[in-house]
Amino acid sequence: MENKPTTRIINIILTGLFIIIAITLITITSSFYTVEQNAKKSGQEQLMQTLNYVTNNLKLVIENRSLSLQQLSHELASADQPETQLGEFDKKTLIADYLGSHEDQTNLLIQLDSLGAFAKAWQIKDGFVQELPEDRAESYLQEDPYIGSLRDNEAYIQNSSEYFLENQSFVNLYSPAVDSDGQVTGYFVSPLNLENIFKAEIFSDTSDYSGYPLVKNADMKVVIHPVESQVGLDIISDRQKQFPDLDLSDLRRLEEAQLTQEEGTLSYYSYWWDEENPTKVLKLGAFEWIDIGAAHWVIALNSDFYEHNRVPIQNNYILLSLLLLISSIILIFILLIRGYNKKNQAYEASQRLIEKQKFENERHRLEKRILKESKLEAIGLLTTTIVHDMNNFLTPILGNAQLLMEDYAENEELVSELKEIYLAAEKGKDLSTNVLRFSKVSEGQQDTVHDLSQVLKDTIAEITILTPKSIKVVSDIDSGILVEGFDKQDLQVVLYNLLTNAFQAIDTRPGNVSIRLKKADAECNADLQKRSIVTKEKEYVVLSITDDGPGIAEGLESNNLFDPFFTTKGNNGSGLGLFVVSSIADKYDWQVRLDRSQKGLTVLVNIPLQKI
Repeated sequence: MENKPTTRIINIILTGLFIIIAITLITITSSFYTVEQNAKKSGQEQLMQTLNYVTNNLKLVIENRSLSLQQLSHELASADQPETQLGEFDKKTLIADYLGSHEDQTNLLIQLDSLGAFAKAWQIKDGFVQELPEDRAESYLQEDPYIGSLRDNEAYIQNSSEYFLENQSFVNLYSPAVDSDGQVTGYFVSPLNLENIFKAEIFSDTSDYSGYPLVKNADMKVVIHPVESQVGLDIISDRQKQFPDLDLSDLRRLEEAQLTQEEGTLSYYSYWWDEENPTKVLKLGAFEWIDIGAAHWVIALNSDFYEHNRVPIQNNYILLSLLLLISSIILIFILLIRGYNKKNQAYEASQRLIEKQKFENERHRLEKRILKESKLEAIGLLTTTIVHDMNNFLTPILGNAQLLMEDYAENEELVSELKEIYLAAEKGKDLSTNVLRFSKVSEGQQDTVHDLSQVLKDTIAEITILTPKSIKVVSDIDSGILVEGFDKQDLQVVLYNLLTNAFQAIDTRPGNVSIRLKKADAECNADLQKRSIVTKEKEYVVLSITDDGPGIAEGLESNNLFDPFFTTKGNNGSGLGLFVVSSIADKYDWQVRLDRSQKGLTVLVNIPLQKI
């Protein structure tokens, strides 16, 4: 139905308003993205500047501690000279001054001889210097990966790389002891507690914001971290063990960036590891690799993105709220316009209802006609099927009653009763013959899918009860053949009629009936697919019933056998067996063929397989 001019104008206005809202939403979304990107860039630049300060400070602190050790080494070496030889008390005073200056960072001094073997060790405790036995100091030497370079007289380095003891990280400071002739008489080793240096000299947690610097080695193990439990852990595998439910995919991305770049910045999702139950946050990070002595570290600094950018994000939320307010006003305006347009809509709805009523009346008329025709067709099919099946049921009663009368001919009373049964069955057969009339089987499709193999096996098991003892039934059925769109009772009727015809053809002499169910070969499928456009894409299965009876008489056309009431059995046949079979086959678009090329007769039923 064509819209009225007023309706078209209103629709144009509404469309324009929706476009304006959409454009505004896109603009705000773009603004959000721009603000977020600018905030990330600004935050990363600030982090990189701060990181440079942290890196330089860490280098200076370690170099300062190294210079202090070198100064002590020189003073102790000078104190051993004959002209300036000092007593043991004076040496301990020098050592106490060195260790006491930064007791929390380094409170142990180890002296090695010229061959790098342990000589002495001192520790300050409660302001007094005490000598330590070798076993107390040896752990600091055993864990040092570079102590061997001193013992092998290799090139001198300022300090070792990191090592871990009792959840703490250390580096050993080295200083040679040189006599007046310039000969190295030994070495002084001073373990430096990296965690304590970092907290005291570089990082103090006084900020209101989340975030902190940390140090990792080339194996991505944490060397320095504000949370001591994290020291010595691999940033991926060990944390995954601690928190198996956390998503560490972005940490893997961070690790990859740090292993492939000398320095850089990035944003990533991670957690604050000082929380009992870490929560996922968006972090900004900056990192830089440095070398201090034998140590090769990456210094990283991170912060919470949203904490540092709360103001611009809040401004964007304000803009979004204003947009929602404007959108609400526009929607109210739209509702008012729609109310104004209500009359036109009512008119259009009325026209649609009139047309719908006409359509419903026409559909009702067609349904009544189809229902009437279906009832007539169903009545005809029901009558024909009942009468035909009644004959099939009465036939064994008549035969068995006749056999019993012959077997018990001397028992007149029993023969009299059997004769009553025989006559009653014969009257029933005569009555069914009188009411037989032609009726076409209705067409239709079932929505169910059946295992054709199992239906055949069940039907054969039931019908073999009525099989004459002189006839041998052999079956060869492939399993798992699925067919859609048929009622299994119809298939049972088809099989029952074909087997009944086969038994009647063999009559009382010995004979064989073969039942086969096989998928059609390529040649058979090609022939069946040529029947019509509908069948050209289908695959088929072939049901065959073969008997070794006399077959079809010469000169008799196969098509005549499918006509209703046509029979070659005289008064013993109703002429409905193959008619019912062909009617059911037409109902489901099956194909029935008769093959009399060999002895007896073979009836072939070609059935389409289920579409996969």
